[in-house]
Amino acid sequence: LRLSTIEKFALNNRLTSIKVETRHKFLGSINDKQSSHVILIFPGAGGPDQFTEELENKIISSSNQGVTTVKTLDWREFKGSLFTASYDGEAFGESISSLLWNGDDDLKIVHCIGVSVGAFAANACVTELHRLRQKDTGNKPYLRLTLLDPFTTRGVFGAGYGNENFGSCVDYAEQYLNTDDPVPTTNHPLQLCTCFDVTSARERSTFELPVDETMHCWPLVYFARYGLGKSTGKVLIHGEDGNPLRGSVTKL
Repeated sequence: LRLSTIEKFALNNRLTSIKVETRHKFLGSINDKQSSHVILIFPGAGGPDQFTEELENKIISSSNQGVTTVKTLDWREFKGSLFTASYDGEAFGESISSLLWNGDDDLKIVHCIGVSVGAFAANACVTELHRLRQKDTGNKPYLRLTLLDPFTTRGVFGAGYGNENFGSCVDYAEQYLNTDDPVPTTNHPLQLCTCFDVTSARERSTFELPVDETMHCWPLVYFARYGLGKSTGKVLIHGEDGNPLRGSVTKL
């Protein structure tokens, strides 16, 4: 993780502990089938819910189950305060990548999906995988990042962190957002992703918001039901075959 001197002093012990505990808990379970295609869902602060479960089931039903592993990773136990959650997520995601990397040519596609503050975990995972594939002369898996209403501020002084970093190290980065939910720092397009604005999507008129939920969940619901489509397992590249460029915004 890239940390300032002050951040290292305040957080190093905590983040090191998260990395150790993550490796211990998830060792051998991330890609237990040794699949060539791995899809990882990193939920938000509240952990897995009915909508992340719906997304996982949708991906499984549309995937080649012989070569694809799909997992939702519950990292709630490692999440601390509002101040540390983004760093905690990054430590978790970076550790997951080290467990996933096997150093051979079996791993072909990795798709990380981050929901809300889970965006930090998802982005850290693909960022570390990118670092590993740069060092490896043989294994060069395709990396895709999907961010669903991502929280983008890191700690107290990290406003703009997501805009500067999310998606920088992947082959294809996409963001789904709505601009009218109450969660701060989730309502603006990210410059390194292609953005799909679902604020006024016609499908929203038939969506029944559960009790105690806000529309912060709508980008996740939209992606699960309408956005994922037939792209599961596909190699998407910005600017090729009609795929949008980084920084573009499409209103759905």
